[in-house]
Amino acid sequence: MYKVLIVDDELLVRVGLKTTIDWTANGFKVVAEASNGEEAYEQYKKYMPDVIITDIKMPKKDGLWLVEEIRKENRNAKILCLTCYDEFSYVRKALQLGANDYLLKFEIEDDELMAHMRSIKKSLDADNKSKNLNENLIMNRNDIKKAIFADMIKFRFNIDANLSDRCAGIEFPLFNTKFAFASVSINDSLDDMHMETTQFKQRNQAIRNIFLNLFAERSIECLYSHLTKKYTFILSSPSLNKIELKKMFETAINSVKQYFDCSLNIVYTDIFENIFDSQSIYELFDYKAQILFYKDGASYYLSSISNIHLSEPKILQLVKEYDKQLIEVIGQESSEGAKLLINRANSYFVQYKVNPKLVKIFWSKLISNIFSSYGLFIENNKEIHNLEYYHQQLEIYENIKGMTYLLTEFTSTIINSIKQMKYINSKLLINRALNYINNHYHEKISLEDVAQNLHLSKHYLCNVFKKATGENMSLYINNLRIEKAKRLLLESDGRAKEIFEEVGYSNQQYFSRVFKKITGMTIMEYKEQKLLNK
Repeated sequence: MYKVLIVDDELLVRVGLKTTIDWTANGFKVVAEASNGEEAYEQYKKYMPDVIITDIKMPKKDGLWLVEEIRKENRNAKILCLTCYDEFSYVRKALQLGANDYLLKFEIEDDELMAHMRSIKKSLDADNKSKNLNENLIMNRNDIKKAIFADMIKFRFNIDANLSDRCAGIEFPLFNTKFAFASVSINDSLDDMHMETTQFKQRNQAIRNIFLNLFAERSIECLYSHLTKKYTFILSSPSLNKIELKKMFETAINSVKQYFDCSLNIVYTDIFENIFDSQSIYELFDYKAQILFYKDGASYYLSSISNIHLSEPKILQLVKEYDKQLIEVIGQESSEGAKLLINRANSYFVQYKVNPKLVKIFWSKLISNIFSSYGLFIENNKEIHNLEYYHQQLEIYENIKGMTYLLTEFTSTIINSIKQMKYINSKLLINRALNYINNHYHEKISLEDVAQNLHLSKHYLCNVFKKATGENMSLYINNLRIEKAKRLLLESDGRAKEIFEEVGYSNQQYFSRVFKKITGMTIMEYKEQKLLNK
């Protein structure tokens, strides 16, 4: 069904045009109407009609202006002008500007309009058939290019006879030519993520076509792969040189900024001449192209890999440095503190251009430790995904900005969960802690042991325990042990050197000191007093 826009300043003419023929039965649909050229152009941009039927003389912007504006950007839409006998000078001008045909207004109620529309439909059908054939040929050729490039990588650039024949089939030269790899990343901010998937796809394909056209203009053949917002090319041309390559990429960056208002990040290799060097060059290229992990925002990035250097610090040492701090600020329920730590770590990675794979390992380990420390708050919270989800998200993130957003949201959600659970279930937590202590006080347990058993941070558990019981946990454990020791001492054969281990102390002297501190008496004084009181 082809879309039609009707434009005339006379309402009766517009009504007549809409009701003269059965548009739907003839393969058309009137999608909009307008009373002047300016209004019509807005409707044109909104509906992108296949056919525009327009009067020439209208107030404000006239039909000539409308024809000229549409033809600046669309050579395929069919434009039919309406005219009177005394307006043929305008008709000539309209045809010169790009109108396809004209129709006398008195013929609107005649079979003449039907004849015009049948002719227009045949022309549109022919255009679409040709367009579809061309698109299919281009699509098939591009699919072949992607398949060959995928196989090149898969088979580590082992150019056998089969691969050589396939390249020859699409005229991609492998010998007596020059090569370069290039990676193009389309830069979207988080604010742009509201775009629909179809819009993203169309925009990204249009950007790809800008590159393909630039390559074709310079007789450069290419193979490529595509991942969401990233294209990787291998270019081949006997005349390939680094200076022209850079200029071409600058042209692409400017075009994309102008047409789509987004930026590109591009990394490319030096020129090389032997296809059998592709494997080692690609491995270095793939490694250094990771620099794009740090490039986002409004500005573009363009660099040869010879100017890129990534660092490889001892990541496990960094994990130890940040792990304790992050666990503690989460236990302190400080979203701002967690955010500051996340930003500080990521600022370090950006400053020293740390290999992104190491960055992902760093955050993956810290997230695992957070799950381990705060499992009780996570297991029943539907807002927090499982550990595997976060590992997967870290793996697929293409830039540090998105990763920072994920980590900030993750820690903030956990802190909110802690606050909520503390408010609702603080008694439950304390009961579980007391139950564990009562069952294990005779062992060498500590605050860390209790916290680990409950999957809590010791800082958080210590605070909650003191608020609920009025004393810190170590004092509570000692009081419990001494109470048990007092009962055992009163038994007929109770002796200190046997009792201290039964109540969880590893040293008799330490046991004696704690006993006196809590009871105000030595062990012997306590036993004598109890015997006198019998």
